[in-house]
Amino acid sequence: MEKVRAALLLAALAVCAPLQAQDEKKPASIAELRAAIEEELREVGYGSAGVALVSREKTIWADGVGAADAESGRRPDANTYWRVGSISKSFVGLAALILEERGKLRLTDPVAALAPEVAIRNRRRDENPVRLAHLLEHTAGLDDLHFKDYAHNDPAPLSLRQGLEHIRDSLYCRWPPGLHSSYSNAGPAVAAYIVQKTDGRSYEQFVADEILEPLQMTGAGLLLTDEIKAGLAPGYDGGGKRVPYRHIVVRPSGALNATPAQMANFVRMLLNRGELDGRRLVSPQAVERMERPQTTLAARLPLDLGYGLGNFSKPANGFVFHGHNGGMTGYLAEYGYLPEPGLGYFVTVSVSSGRLLSRVRNLVREYLVRGVEKPEQPSSGEMPADIDRWAGYYRSITPRNEYGRYIERLDVDRIRRVDDRLIVSRLFASDIEFYPVAGRAFKRRSRPMTTLALVQGPDGEKYAQGERGNRRKVSAAVVWFERAAVGLVALLLLSGPAWALVWVPLKLLGKLKGRPVAVRIWPLTAIAALPAAVAVLGVGAGDIVDRLGKPSAAGVGFVAFSWLFALLAAWGLIRALRSDPRQVGRFARGHSAAVASACLIAAIYLLSYRAIGFPPWL
Repeated sequence: MEKVRAALLLAALAVCAPLQAQDEKKPASIAELRAAIEEELREVGYGSAGVALVSREKTIWADGVGAADAESGRRPDANTYWRVGSISKSFVGLAALILEERGKLRLTDPVAALAPEVAIRNRRRDENPVRLAHLLEHTAGLDDLHFKDYAHNDPAPLSLRQGLEHIRDSLYCRWPPGLHSSYSNAGPAVAAYIVQKTDGRSYEQFVADEILEPLQMTGAGLLLTDEIKAGLAPGYDGGGKRVPYRHIVVRPSGALNATPAQMANFVRMLLNRGELDGRRLVSPQAVERMERPQTTLAARLPLDLGYGLGNFSKPANGFVFHGHNGGMTGYLAEYGYLPEPGLGYFVTVSVSSGRLLSRVRNLVREYLVRGVEKPEQPSSGEMPADIDRWAGYYRSITPRNEYGRYIERLDVDRIRRVDDRLIVSRLFASDIEFYPVAGRAFKRRSRPMTTLALVQGPDGEKYAQGERGNRRKVSAAVVWFERAAVGLVALLLLSGPAWALVWVPLKLLGKLKGRPVAVRIWPLTAIAALPAAVAVLGVGAGDIVDRLGKPSAAGVGFVAFSWLFALLAAWGLIRALRSDPRQVGRFARGHSAAVASACLIAAIYLLSYRAIGFPPWL
């Protein structure tokens, strides 16, 4: 038996050894890195990638990778344009810092004083005004853009003021400014308008004159010029279909087009603390401010994770990278850099595939940091003496889009202390362990930065901020009541079709003679209406944004079927309660009433959060 086990072990090792060697083989040269990226693109079968590796002193490598454009025959290179999406927000933050250092504005200025014509609805404007820094750090509490805003695609460029008018439904504070960071494309657009108004030039011209030209990025920009149009890599959706150019409604938040060579200069400027090849844009202190959030509750603690002025920090490969990512239909991009060793990267792909971008980025990161010593882990601190007061359940409270709150409010973590660490337990996911660093700031064992902070708000509520988002402590009784209610409603909704598998065959076989079945059918039709509302979203041309952002057949069908779900649920309950149990059967009557009630509860919940029943294009 021992010989058999030994033989099996040797066979397993023989099979695994080459696989392990293959996994451990990493690009050791630019040629190998290029080959690895080409292989990733071959697996996808279409699209291209742009890459730049930089140090403080120079661009190490910048190029395009992938097949030639089928229409033009042009192969991608370092001077090919890609759409970089929300990386545009880094330029808004830099623009605001340039004006601050010239004494024309301050990040702490209230928006109402800088641009009173931009009406941001804020019920707490006297005690908690929205400030410029809030817009840039996403801490104003603004809702993100709506479907109608994303669906806008007018090639005649709107002015920035017109764009803000288009997104006015997002310009309201959902909580007091300066508490939580919640990503919104609305805030940086308002900040860009303030830059434009303060300086006098259009925002696009200001960026071109004060950022792009000094960084030798001439040609890059937020508008579709003839040069960009001729040199833009074609973008593809996840199915390989070529996508048209989309003219977004607020360009400062995501419309930048740039080449790898140009973005290399931008990253080098950040590595050189605001200077590129002897030409200074901002001071080193301004770049440090760009990288460091200051307006959240957790910013008062040593929480390393966070969003600064169009720049956020993120742990990867044992390092803490600063940078930003972005995406447009058909394009994804990211830049990152390490200030201390002075190394950085830019990667972009012309495919709507997060997996592809992630794999290309990981290859680039691993090559970039080879041989670089990893930073020391933050030393462990003492567990706060009052930590048990912070144990409990924490609900997610800051959805990016308000229409998603109906899902996010059900996302609850449990935080508890176990010996020298905190355990964050999540439904349907493994626990996360955090260790104390200082105060109530915590880190994972393998990460070189603090990523969780327990803080108290001005309202006296307890919050958890960091990698799990923004969460407020809630009663365990409330959490378990909601979970029980959701579980019961889900069980009843599933029981409708399951019970139909029993009584429908019996009816067809004549076993239910004299028993009316209408009372059983109405809840079933209600249950069927909800998936029908979702399924109808696939009807028609264009992507989901176009189908929901405009009055399309899909959008109208979704609204109609969602209201049908609610009406059928109410009618099913009425019919069940009015039915005679002696005729339909006590179980059938009770079950039909319970299923219809579950449908009605679900409908009321979804309608109260405007998740169904309301035209998404308004």
